[in-house]
Amino acid sequence: MSSFSQQPISLRTYNSGAGDLEIIRMARQAEEGNFHRLREYLSRTRASGDWQDRIYILERIAPKVSIDALDAACAAEPEAADLFVTRCAYYAELAKTMRGNGTADTVSGAHFQNSADCVKAALSDMSRSTEIDDQDPTAYTLVLKPLTIFSQVDLQRGIFAKATAIAPDLVPAHFALVSALSKRWGGSHEASLSFARNAMTTAPPGSDMAARLFWAHTLVRTHLLHFDDDVRSARRYASEPGVASELNAALDTWLVPSFVVHRSSIPFLVKASEWYRDVKDEERLNRVIAFTGEMSPATSPKRGNCSSKFGGGMLGWIFGGRR
Repeated sequence: MSSFSQQPISLRTYNSGAGDLEIIRMARQAEEGNFHRLREYLSRTRASGDWQDRIYILERIAPKVSIDALDAACAAEPEAADLFVTRCAYYAELAKTMRGNGTADTVSGAHFQNSADCVKAALSDMSRSTEIDDQDPTAYTLVLKPLTIFSQVDLQRGIFAKATAIAPDLVPAHFALVSALSKRWGGSHEASLSFARNAMTTAPPGSDMAARLFWAHTLVRTHLLHFDDDVRSARRYASEPGVASELNAALDTWLVPSFVVHRSSIPFLVKASEWYRDVKDEERLNRVIAFTGEMSPATSPKRGNCSSKFGGGMLGWIFGGRR
């Protein structure tokens, strides 16, 4: 992957966490090739097992690192799992940037190939980091999202199993599989919803796992809206009593009185706020945005649905040519 390190690359940026001083300081150092703060953070969260926050941070910090400095650090410390986890995150995020937006038939072959090269690099660093530290699910989880680009569901299931064998309730790992199993990415509404519902049976109250269910239903509604061009069916689906009661119950188990919001919870809570904003359930929307800090319905500007059109049934370019 040395060719990528020699090119100026504009990676995706995230608004989430923009005001977080810890993220800002780690990002500034990482851009300069100094990983001291990041490594201290990774050491601390590895000891505490705060896997969800690790993934949240790495997805935001890794795109900003000096890859040349990181390559040099990995070469100098070949037994440092934290460095390989960081590089795994870098290439996992770069894969999504290289692929870009748009449905499968609008993305060029060059974009797919560049994205595939990044996924291969991320998988290589995943293998190395987990070889060094086989009780850290972070790298396993980081590669799940970019693998969705290429419909590598069997590979994703295997990696997901390894991640959840270490951390059964790791929400980001579960969340990635909801997308991978959806109709948008070549699966089915039923498979995605069934997977999301299954985790709800074991998730403890206050867990962010409820976000899976909101996302699974959102994938159905936006597929009807954007891929089937059926606005009426999308509206009808969102207002179905069974869908509403299922999501309202999920919210109640999520936002229990003892619920404590963590920074890594915010992106998941936003999935719920987007749903309630779209279905115009102001009461429940206000319950959610009390934690996310989003604008209330009275002050927020009008907007349309902004879900990106991602293509389903992607080609398996990672391990060879087109199928």
